[in-house]
Amino acid sequence: MAERRRAPRIETDLRFISCSSGISMDSRITNLSTSGAFIETAEPLSADSELDLHLQLPDDSEIMSIDARVVWRKTIAHASSTGMGIQFTNILPRHQKKLAAFIEHNVHASCSRQPATVYV
Repeated sequence: MAERRRAPRIETDLRFISCSSGISMDSRITNLSTSGAFIETAEPLSADSELDLHLQLPDDSEIMSIDARVVWRKTIAHASSTGMGIQFTNILPRHQKKLAAFIEHNVHASCSRQPATVYV
């Protein structure tokens, strides 16, 4: 299958510490790009669900606000881990630059698994 992603993607371990969108507390972002992410969760939201993510990258005091929507979901019947692919739909230009710099810095690492805080 051909790779459809246009942006580099890194492995992460970004944990949720607050939820208001129906995502369980044990959810986490396991990979991240400037255009979207994969959220590993036992209860993925339905396609086209909207999310308001608030992400704080390591060594950065600012919390970035990112609007996103679910574009696909993976259930246990189809894979060993369940979750959902999200696409960022609205992000401030300065937050986009921070995210791009974080990804660029970690794209060549064998496993970047950077700790960060994600509020949903």
